[in-house]
Amino acid sequence: MKIILILVLFNLQSGSEVITAEFDDDRACELAALRTFQGVTAEPDLRPLEPASGATPIDGTVIARDSDGAEIGMYSCNPSRSDGQNG
Repeated sequence: MKIILILVLFNLQSGSEVITAEFDDDRACELAALRTFQGVTAEPDLRPLEPASGATPIDGTVIARDSDGAEIGMYSCNPSRSDGQNG
């Protein structure tokens, strides 16, 4: 089963950047997300996203913060729904 990474880097100056990638397992996906955020801040703080009241986030959505607590992005690693199956 393939795992899909959906990652958003927040950037107020140039706009947010969306990154997607495919991996063979959860661990590889999580490490890729961590490495991406380490390109922004040396020690990103990764925590599960707590959605606003009434909102429904993608399962496993994680928010990334820098050392000052500012949100720098978010990501999710989930199984591909089209993993060789039609419909």
